[in-house]
Amino acid sequence: MRRGGVVVGLIGAGAAAGWLVRKRAMDPGWFRGFVTHRFNPLVTRFGLAGGRISPWATLEHVGRVSGTVYRTPVLPKVAGDHAWIPLPYGADGQWLRNVRTAGHCRMQVHGTTYDLDEPALVDPDERPNLPAVLRRRLAERGDQYLRLHVLASQPGSLDTAPALDTAPALDTDPVATG
Repeated sequence: MRRGGVVVGLIGAGAAAGWLVRKRAMDPGWFRGFVTHRFNPLVTRFGLAGGRISPWATLEHVGRVSGTVYRTPVLPKVAGDHAWIPLPYGADGQWLRNVRTAGHCRMQVHGTTYDLDEPALVDPDERPNLPAVLRRRLAERGDQYLRLHVLASQPGSLDTAPALDTAPALDTDPVATG
């Protein structure tokens, strides 16, 4: 009986892989959409980001126009008084626009909540403790990081720390226009 379930599971996985390959051939941006609309919600819903052993952190930010509080999984590195978040999809993500417009956000990493401000887009050359070979490769590809200043940190989760201000933001997006 178990073998039948394994075979059906493998056939289903093969069909899903075939669908992903066909989808990729038709739409080069499919992976970004998959991560944004399928993977990130699952990681957030099941609490996989921000935990003690998780590679992901949970970034809490406020929507530019709606004032809604969002939580997005990211892969940060906290070094000294800065947090560095790689931007694998470039500098046009909605969460990045929200953080840059608000000028601040919060992030939960390994059971610690950080209050962050002064968002800035920087090149890999400015990130400390990055091997020179990797720094050159990332610079050649045009990759960037979001650098955030650590304003404060405290043990605990985003749910136990004071919430971000949820007042509606500007009706325009100065990041997109400037």
